[in-house]
Amino acid sequence: MLKSLRTGTEGQNDALFRRLIESVHEYAIFLLDPEGRVMTWNPGAERIKGYKAAEIIGQHFGRFYPAGTSKEKLDAELRQAVAEGHFEEENWRIRKDGTSFWASVVITPLYDDEKLIGYIKVTRDLTERLHHEQERAELAANEARARAEVAARDSFLSVAAHELKTPLTSAKAAVQLLTRSFRLRTDLDATQARSLHLVDEQIEKLSRLVTRLLETVQIQGQRFALFKERTDVAELVRSAVTRLEGPAEQVITLTAPMSLIADIDPLRFEQVLTNLVGNAMKFSPKDEPISVVLEEHPSELRLIVSDRGPGVPEGTRDHLFERFFQANPDRSGMGLGLFITKEIVDRHGGTISVDFPASGGSRFVVSLPT
Repeated sequence: MLKSLRTGTEGQNDALFRRLIESVHEYAIFLLDPEGRVMTWNPGAERIKGYKAAEIIGQHFGRFYPAGTSKEKLDAELRQAVAEGHFEEENWRIRKDGTSFWASVVITPLYDDEKLIGYIKVTRDLTERLHHEQERAELAANEARARAEVAARDSFLSVAAHELKTPLTSAKAAVQLLTRSFRLRTDLDATQARSLHLVDEQIEKLSRLVTRLLETVQIQGQRFALFKERTDVAELVRSAVTRLEGPAEQVITLTAPMSLIADIDPLRFEQVLTNLVGNAMKFSPKDEPISVVLEEHPSELRLIVSDRGPGVPEGTRDHLFERFFQANPDRSGMGLGLFITKEIVDRHGGTISVDFPASGGSRFVVSLPT
């Protein structure tokens, strides 16, 4: 090779080759003599390793290795390059300022008439790539841990919810039996009657929470099914609003067509309405009506539930439909209602959105294909 770098065209080729090496800044490319001492130094080597040519030419290449690297290790690299035609590795190397970087190194022997005359060494700084790989590995590990934690939590919730359901059902039946029995008596005072109603109310609340926990686990496990049928959605909404308004003693204004037929899961759609109206009741002042509007549009229906409550802080609005998220943690609930609502809407092929009017409150809009 070196014999060709002499005069005429060959000399021009030599000059072009040198200019090529000197123009490379992404790689450190330099020559070593047979003993491993630096003979040349390109701008890429200066950029990556921090030494100027005058500082490093004549120095042994072991200078770039971490402290404690043995001479046997360095000699072995050169022997391997000769034996196998090259030596390659990725490992830590040291810059002039003492900082380390992750290097890709290739050492290739050079010959003149089969006589070893040195080595060409090419080094690339892969520290940024290593950091990205470590970040990806850490992210993957964190995601795996998170999935395992979610699976463990869902398993616990499923078992706990099933275990709670049976005693709650029994307690609910017992309260209903007591209520029917006490209707025949006239000696219950107001406190006793209120207490019995409170027990019934709290058992019903616990039952709803348990049901939501089970539904959440089913959603996460892709076991949440819909059973669609042709339904008069207007009639369904009117009936549900009547039931919701009665015990709540809060005005719900309803605007709906006489009839609106669509393919929906009626139980799940009623659950959407109940969750949205229940949420509005929880946060709205008792003297402010809740608005429910059902509209028919080409190829879709819209259910709009508006309230005059405090709304949701702007910084948390993007999390409103996440599982266990509570916009107002000081209020009761587990942050499951809107999560389940969105899942039901999504599985109907619809959308749910919320906006917060300047006049206050929240406005949820559900759109479902008809």
